Amino acid sequence: MNSSHPSNVCSQITPIGRGAVAVVAVYGALAGTTIDACLLTPGRQPFTTRKHQGVVYGIWKPTGEDLVISKRGEMHFEIHCHGGTTASQAIIGSLVSFGFVEVSATEFATQFQDFWNVTTQLALTQAATPKTASFLLRLVTQLPQQVQQIRNHLAANEREAATTQIQSMLSWSNFGKHLTAPRNVVLCGEPNVGKSSLVNAMAGFQRAIVHDVAGTTRDVVSQAIAIDGWPVTLKDTAGIRNSENPIEIQGIAQAKEQISKSDLTICVFDAHAFRQSESAEIISQTKPDLIILNKTDLLSPNQPANDDSVSDLPTVKTSVKTNEGIRELIDIIGTQLVPEIPDKSQAYPVTAEQHRRLAETLDRLDQKSPATLSHALD
Repeated sequence: MNSSHPSNVCSQITPIGRGAVAVVAVYGALAGTTIDACLLTPGRQPFTTRKHQGVVYGIWKPTGEDLVISKRGEMHFEIHCHGGTTASQAIIGSLVSFGFVEVSATEFATQFQDFWNVTTQLALTQAATPKTASFLLRLVTQLPQQVQQIRNHLAANEREAATTQIQSMLSWSNFGKHLTAPRNVVLCGEPNVGKSSLVNAMAGFQRAIVHDVAGTTRDVVSQAIAIDGWPVTLKDTAGIRNSENPIEIQGIAQAKEQISKSDLTICVFDAHAFRQSESAEIISQTKPDLIILNKTDLLSPNQPANDDSVSDLPTVKTSVKTNEGIRELIDIIGTQLVPEIPDKSQAYPVTAEQHRRLAETLDRLDQKSPATLSHALD
């Protein structure tokens, strides 16, 4: 067991929320005696004195809960109870009264395994698409191996080699983070330019309310999709314009807040009613990465979309009615969000804590001996 952790710990190691079964893990010198004190078996024989301790049914006396207990090691047990949180939290509460400390599932797992292996495995369980799962599956063994290489460099006083390897891993941190956290794509622009219709078209069904009255979207509407296998959250925002309506003003403020947090901002214009002066003002406010000239189906044959003065940014012409440009738009979004992917031999952090430990080690390389620094990665 890692000596930096409390000696007697418990944790719900199944995901929090609704489920058929919840599992509470218990570890420590007090584990056996506590289970004997709390578990009433059909034969009333203490759990630890039974010849066969693999799986035992009983009632948890402090809560009256029917459950099953399995033994994983001399001081390591798992309590399988009804799903959800009510039963598991009641059991954890009784364990705490016996001197146990409740810890997170990650902290509990690191009692027995390397931090880098555990946290990458947990990240794998959060993968939203097969594509991101494949990258994380590769990292389950690759990332701990490369961290061990860094430890070896530090122990051998090979500062330059350690620095180069850490810098290379950190350069892909943003890519690693988004294997579990969807990228945010925000559609913004004036009211009634077709933002909601575009979200519906890209999602493949009607998620956002569409109406020809300007200002229909007052709040941020989010839709989870995958683009080229990458998890993406599309965000349809309120139209940006001068308004004295308090509700609309609040919606516009939320739109600007979402723009400030976006991974990709798309500014949408009505190709049929395009006005150069207003486009420049909105582009200045939103600082988009991509421009859409929408509703091209409303253009007459002799009225081409006037995009010469929109911007030097990538521009896509679209029509939800005719489906023009929708596929091209999705492809461009995918390319802009993920312009390149790491080589198969490249490892990188996939959680904030992994990033922090690598960055902290890099920052301290010039201040402490490599042997001492190696513990920052533990």
